[in-house]
Amino acid sequence: MSSFKDIAFQILKEAGKPLHSKEITKIALKKGWLKTAGKTPEASMSAQLIVDVNSKKEKSRFVKVAPSVFGLNENFKDLSIKEAKKSENIYKISKDVSTKQKGDIAEARIAELIMLYGDTTLSCYKPISDDEGIDLIVKEKGSLKTMYIQIKSRFGDNPDKIFTANVKTSSISDNYSMAVIFCFFDTEEDDLWDYIWFVPAPDFIKLANKLDGGKSLGFVAGRKKKESNKWDNYLIDKRSLANQIIVQMKRV
Repeated sequence: MSSFKDIAFQILKEAGKPLHSKEITKIALKKGWLKTAGKTPEASMSAQLIVDVNSKKEKSRFVKVAPSVFGLNENFKDLSIKEAKKSENIYKISKDVSTKQKGDIAEARIAELIMLYGDTTLSCYKPISDDEGIDLIVKEKGSLKTMYIQIKSRFGDNPDKIFTANVKTSSISDNYSMAVIFCFFDTEEDDLWDYIWFVPAPDFIKLANKLDGGKSLGFVAGRKKKESNKWDNYLIDKRSLANQIIVQMKRV
């Protein structure tokens, strides 16, 4: 602690009651917290606390309860929280972000996870066109093993919301060299949820709900793991994605 005010705040917090500025200074000197070359540290302490109270008023950490007697402002913490919430509101994700942009953001985050936790064994590429339903191409370095990944993402602030997505049957191949990732971007945390669904294409084709006469495949799952959900076995920690891909490549 370096400033008179920080020292006073800590002492008053420990005391749990208002103290005279002389008593605050005496305790500070005894604890060795206050280092000053001034001959009247009591006067300096009192002056700084008075200026803080008078200039900041209700936003000050202190209140003056009697001449040269100071206590802690009980509302200071609440004011700090309120100010923090105001700051948070400034950084809310824009409502103008398009569906395509959201998809690009999620795909970029997935690519980052693969690169960060792939132990330098994987390379990740984004195809020029995703017309065939391939959002990322992952290649094992030093070999020809390749995984083709389709990503379905949802953005929201409700951690318990049911995740639903449809995949065009024509965009997915019944081959273990392909997989579908379902991920939820938490707008409150500004990041992907800690868990994602990684489903090999053959398994997805087998388990998904057949929709629109078989033209689409439906995925419905809860963000919280539930034993009754058929997709539970595919729910993984997002940091283990790279390892899952490596394991999957061995099946190709």
